[in-house]
Amino acid sequence: MVKFFRLLGLLSQSIFLQFVHLVGLVAFLVAAAFGYFRVPSWTVPILAVVCGVVVDKYVDVTDVTGLLEKASKANERGGFLILVYAVITVVGYIVGAYSRHHHEKSKASAAPKLNNK
Repeated sequence: MVKFFRLLGLLSQSIFLQFVHLVGLVAFLVAAAFGYFRVPSWTVPILAVVCGVVVDKYVDVTDVTGLLEKASKANERGGFLILVYAVITVVGYIVGAYSRHHHEKSKASAAPKLNNK
């Protein structure tokens, strides 16, 4: 149980680091757009893997490693970054789908009701 909570803490710190680098924010916004525009949900894991691999290979994250030392060490492992981006993109997709649902619901309630008597 303790290891599970440590993993959650490490995962949340890594997500924070990815958002500081703005790559995590971009992945979140793209996943939210996927959810909003009803792109099939099978694209979310693909987006997570692509973002994780790109960040692992091409993005230099050493500028904020002093913030969270353990998370930056974990981010050096490509598999962990894929897990981080899987969480980011799944949450983004759910937020986008929920906002689409809420937008349609509010648009339907704002439409005038017609009485056909």
